[in-house]
Amino acid sequence: MIKLSGVERIRTRDPNNHLHCRKTQLLAYVGGRTPWSDLLMYGALGSTSAIHRHCYLRGKDRWAFDTPYVTEDDLRLLGFEVFSAGTVDLARFESGLPGFLAAGQPVFFYAPRHHFPHWVEFMRRAGTVPEEYGLLHSFLVCGASGTDVLLVDNVTDDHEYVPLTVGWDVLRDGHAREPERWFTGCATVRQTSDAPDRDGFEAAYRAFLAGFRDGFELYDVIGDHLVVERASVSATYRAPGVNSMALLAGSRALFRRFLAHTAHGEQVRVAYARIAQLAAVLSDRVTAFQAGLPALPADRIRRGLAHLRLREQQAARLLAEEAADLPQILPVPVTGR
Repeated sequence: MIKLSGVERIRTRDPNNHLHCRKTQLLAYVGGRTPWSDLLMYGALGSTSAIHRHCYLRGKDRWAFDTPYVTEDDLRLLGFEVFSAGTVDLARFESGLPGFLAAGQPVFFYAPRHHFPHWVEFMRRAGTVPEEYGLLHSFLVCGASGTDVLLVDNVTDDHEYVPLTVGWDVLRDGHAREPERWFTGCATVRQTSDAPDRDGFEAAYRAFLAGFRDGFELYDVIGDHLVVERASVSATYRAPGVNSMALLAGSRALFRRFLAHTAHGEQVRVAYARIAQLAAVLSDRVTAFQAGLPALPADRIRRGLAHLRLREQQAARLLAEEAADLPQILPVPVTGR
């Protein structure tokens, strides 16, 4: 088998499991190749209005949200280039895969997840509604032989990445069933530099802060809809409040990691550490409430959400004021990381 080196270092950098599958795979892969992957998270605070539109107005789930972080432009700043081939046929995929793997490059493709036995088993265990079994998933290929393909996927209960060997017959049979939905969005990644473009990230972060305006009203919306969603949503993971809180908690956890690489002071770092912690707690509580599990009453959750909104507003002001006074936000490290 032709196998990429360092497969064991492909670990989730998204403990809240809120990112689109392709983005979480890219983040896990580059995180195993460079200690600087947290720089990708400078824009993780995002826009809560965008989350509101996605989850409440359009009724979409968290994994379909196009987060403004882990983008191809930022990956280039980090020293990685994404090459996209779009949709390819089975013959081209089979013939081209060994060359990319031999060059040390992973290969990504989309396919219906219900064609893979490990995904069917996971979806049954997770309580996925039947109509979603056939949705597309991004698959990450890190090895191949004449008979098998080595995937790295996150279908464990804790959403951690593990290597899985799948026979070529699974891919060929699936492709024969729905050829128009197989091998779409094919791509590979090549590392072009061992060091990030720190000036590029500095400029990108300052541009993000210059345009960052948010009243964080989404926390009030989530609280106002708690009871209605509990009575009307068929599956817990589909509730707009559950998806919104997962996106909020996930983004705050990632932004907290970005701050560790900056010249921001202790007050800012502590403020966002507390926000990330409280958002994760409230995400769990909103999920438990919507699932009908023994949980805090709605009024207690609403008070927690109101408190978190206030913390967000205070921290955002502090962040912007401090950044304006810093001559350099991303200092060059003296030694190592």
